[in-house]
Amino acid sequence: MRGYVYIGVGYDSLKKRSILGKMITQTLTGQGGREGNALVYGVHVYGNLYGCDKELLKDELYLTKIIKEAANAAGALVVSTFYYKFGINGGISVVAIVAESHISIHTWPEYGYATVDVYTCGSHTKPMEAFNYIAKSLNAKKVEVFISDRSYYADNQVRGDTVS
Repeated sequence: MRGYVYIGVGYDSLKKRSILGKMITQTLTGQGGREGNALVYGVHVYGNLYGCDKELLKDELYLTKIIKEAANAAGALVVSTFYYKFGINGGISVVAIVAESHISIHTWPEYGYATVDVYTCGSHTKPMEAFNYIAKSLNAKKVEVFISDRSYYADNQVRGDTVS
């Protein structure tokens, strides 16, 4: 796959590197940084897929299959899946509820465009692997990825919160 752009938001302990001389990549540094001290560990990977196979973007059975396989790649447990198709040739929204949160794909076949959302809690999951699996499975030519820290840290506690 070509054209990956990673943009991260919200981390104090990010690894940064330049992409194509003008973009900044920000990724988790792994356990041991600030995220290692999270009371609730959550990572939200989401992004835009361009130049996808238009026929795949219209196939609800294929999209449901790859969302389940993506959950497996992330080490997440699928609880439920469902989809909604917007007309005979329209886009599709597919959602997997996983024990760790959710994974979704929303498609616009007429533009070869899809958006993907992978949000997982628990340091045992690998949301970026799920995102990459979906992008590859849809034959995306250009990918934009955003990574947000959705963790809850002890230093963010408000009065009345307790730590067990």
